[in-house]
Amino acid sequence: MKRISPLIKRAVSMTLAVAMVVSITVSTNTMTLADDKKSELQAQKDAAQQELEEIQQKIKDNQAKKANAEDLKEQYQQQTEVITTQIGLLQKSIAQVEEDINNKQLEIDEKQAEVDVKQAEYDERWAGFKERLGAMQMLNDGGSIALLSSANNLYQLLTFAESLEQISSKDKEICQQIETQRQELENQRTELENAKAELEANQADLEDQNSQLDSKKSELQTSIQQQDQTISDAEAKEEALKVEEEQARKNLDEAAAQLDAYLNAQVNKYSSAALTCSLSFGPALPSYKYISCVFGTGGHRGTDFAAPGGTEIYAIADGIVTDATYHYSWGNYVQIYHGKDDQGNTYSTLYAHMISTPIVSAGQSVTKGQVIGYVGSTGYSTGNHLHLEMKINGVLTNVVNWIPH
Repeated sequence: MKRISPLIKRAVSMTLAVAMVVSITVSTNTMTLADDKKSELQAQKDAAQQELEEIQQKIKDNQAKKANAEDLKEQYQQQTEVITTQIGLLQKSIAQVEEDINNKQLEIDEKQAEVDVKQAEYDERWAGFKERLGAMQMLNDGGSIALLSSANNLYQLLTFAESLEQISSKDKEICQQIETQRQELENQRTELENAKAELEANQADLEDQNSQLDSKKSELQTSIQQQDQTISDAEAKEEALKVEEEQARKNLDEAAAQLDAYLNAQVNKYSSAALTCSLSFGPALPSYKYISCVFGTGGHRGTDFAAPGGTEIYAIADGIVTDATYHYSWGNYVQIYHGKDDQGNTYSTLYAHMISTPIVSAGQSVTKGQVIGYVGSTGYSTGNHLHLEMKINGVLTNVVNWIPH
């Protein structure tokens, strides 16, 4: 047998070493490129998701603004109705007071007429009284002798002076009565004028209230117009945001489709493996607290099972690990291909947010119930939970429909 020279051996060894290094380098570069591509696609999807959520938040804010404007408008309308009713009642009160003032003026005029009559009566009586006094004065100055001489008997002579005094007293009494009546009428007229003045003051107060209510009503009507404009602007903005939302959904669907295509490609690398999926899926966790987010909510790709950190995570069926690494959104995660069922449908699952590096690796076979990692909160997560996804023929589906829970 011919021996191989040491020189040839060294050359072969070097060649193999270089090939191995090249192979490792190519493999490493391929994995790095794959991870970079996945991160890029995930970043695109997350950006699209964020854009959609921001638009949806704008829609909610706009709807809240519109609802608030509608509530304010309704309140202003109700206040306007109340004020309109109050104005109507005030105007009735003002009309009644005006009527009372007019009636009171009529009473005053009537009372003044009575005073004038009584004054005329007094003046007439007083004039007659003064005439009689003048006549009596003339008698006292000498005319009384002629009257005395005309007396027919002693009685007439003796009562003459007394008669004159009675006439004078009666005139005084009548004049005093007339004056008293006139003064009473004057007092009544004064009372009527005071009552009228009170009515006029009340009228002025009512008109001031009416003016204030008119101003308030005008302010409310301006506010209603402002809310109408706000509602109109919100409706126009809502239409524009709906267009933006529809475009954002399309962008998200496209980004999600690209990411799913990549993940499906990872699964397809192992689809040639002779794996039969029995459809007998087991639980992914020994137990959990509750489902914190259901499939499809806000575009959620999977189901979130809240559980304590460190809880074991099981493969829900036999399969081959197609991905086991870290991603900024999923954190530490594992993806498993479970093979095909009797109809040729393919099944795969993804387990995200593991507390640490997965304890399985890509290309490794796993069995149903095998521990593949532990519950954590790595990546885009706000608390310990398992994010579990399932795909049938590369399409996301609700895993809760397939596993015991």
